[in-house]
Parts: sequence; C-alpha cells; structure tokens
Amino acid sequence: MVYGFFARWNRVGVVAWIRDQLRRRIRTNLGRCPYPVTLIVDSQSVKAAETVGKATRGYDAGKKINGRKRHIAVDTKGLPVMVMVTRADMTDRDAAREMLIRLRLTHPQITQVWADSAYPGSSSTGPNTAFT
Repeated sequence: MVYGFFARWNRVGVVAWIRDQLRRRIRTNLGRCPYPVTLIVDSQSVKAAETVGKATRGYDAGKKINGRKRHIAVDTKGLPVMVMVTRADMTDRDAAREMLIRLRLTHPQITQVWADSAYPGSSSTGPNTAFT
C-alpha cells in the first residue's frame, strides 16, 4: 500500500516537487540562492535482487556487479537535484547525456556540471571535468 502511494506520487512528480522545495528552503536558510547553478554528478553500481527483471538490470564489467546504476546530481552543498536509475551496463557517458538533457529542461539556471573522467569518456585529460 505504501509503495503504491509512493509510485503514484513519483509518477506525477510529487516526490521531485517535495525534494526541490526542501532543497530550496535549505539553501535559502544557508544564505544561498535557492536555485543551484553548479552541480556535481556521479554514479554507483548496485547489485539487483533476483526479483528485478532482466530488462532493467545489466552487468557492470568494471565493478563486476549485475544490477543497476544510480546516477545522482547534487548541488555544491550535497543536496540532491536529480536521481536517475539505469541498467548497470549503461556507461556514465551515455547516462550523462540523458541526465544533462533532463537537467537543462527542469533546471535551466544550471551553468556548470562537475564529473569524474568516466562521464566525458576516454578523451578526458584529467580526473575531473566540468561540462559548461
């Protein structure tokens, strides 16, 4: 029953709205602009339970994990801005493409995104790269 409510609220955007309102309030209380302009993105591969369908999980060969990957974008205070779950075999670069498109549509004020070298792909020259 609880999951049913959560799933419906998530589908219609209530969960994201609550997250965004809380982040804005915290940032304002810290004396910051309520809307972040710089984000940090990263991912984590996690094992999937046997009940998770094969269509929504994959094998991350680098970490030897069969499951899903969580991609998260946070502001410079560590407050979540966006969370996206993909198959574990999706590269960070491909997930970043989708995440950046969604971020541009939902948070047009963002001007800079920091990510590690896995996001832009093998052409990166350093451990951290900014997408501007």
